[in-house]
Amino acid sequence: MKAIEHIRLKVEGAIAIITIDHPPVNALSMQTMAELHEVLTEIEQKKEVKVVLLRGNEKLFVAGADLYELLKTETNEEAYKMSKLGHELMDRIENFPIPVIALVEGACLGGGLELAMACHIRIAKDNAIFGLPEITLGIIPGAGGTQRLPKLIESSKAIEMILTGRRISAGDAKNLGLVLDVYSEESFEQEAFSLANNIADKGKVAITSALKAIQAGLHHSEQEGFEVEANLFGLCCTTNDKQEGISAFLNKRKAKFEDR
Repeated sequence: MKAIEHIRLKVEGAIAIITIDHPPVNALSMQTMAELHEVLTEIEQKKEVKVVLLRGNEKLFVAGADLYELLKTETNEEAYKMSKLGHELMDRIENFPIPVIALVEGACLGGGLELAMACHIRIAKDNAIFGLPEITLGIIPGAGGTQRLPKLIESSKAIEMILTGRRISAGDAKNLGLVLDVYSEESFEQEAFSLANNIADKGKVAITSALKAIQAGLHHSEQEGFEVEANLFGLCCTTNDKQEGISAFLNKRKAKFEDR
């Protein structure tokens, strides 16, 4: 592994901020994906972190895959390997043990949208643009776009976006349910950290358990989801945080969770 060049990590208390900074368009190259893996591993080792914010630089989120890498990819085997590397990263983010929130500014296209869709929550600045334009390049989305978009928004709209490569605004993305909310330039940063802090105020055992139960229900049968939920509910009920949370509620005070 080369030294990390395109990813910056900053930890502020219980919040980890991952910034993708790969000028000029934050292309999601194979190196960038490998660096994201490395940073995620580092975050997993930080017990104090409860929320991850994933963002691009100050101009855009991610404008797509590295087209120069794609241009050099000429065999079925090479392309298949590239696609599977993308799947591996997106699956890791989707199943990350703590919530990952995508902060989308500017272009969120192709691999950028696939990356954002793998995150648990997406919020957007009002200048954000979303799309899967791969079809205009003679290819299709290869890092999960054809699978996740029809699950996140109405399937016919997803099919239309994929088959035409049409881009949509932040407002349209909110109306379709692709993003949680849209904020202005002035309030975007504050709202992002407000959401992250609201989650980080809770106990880590409950946060990770809730996320795991949600993912079980989304990706397995309803009965399997119920079973995972019951087991994790049982785990949470053995924690000090459960005692503190209920005691604080009954005594009308703010809970002070210790993540145990």
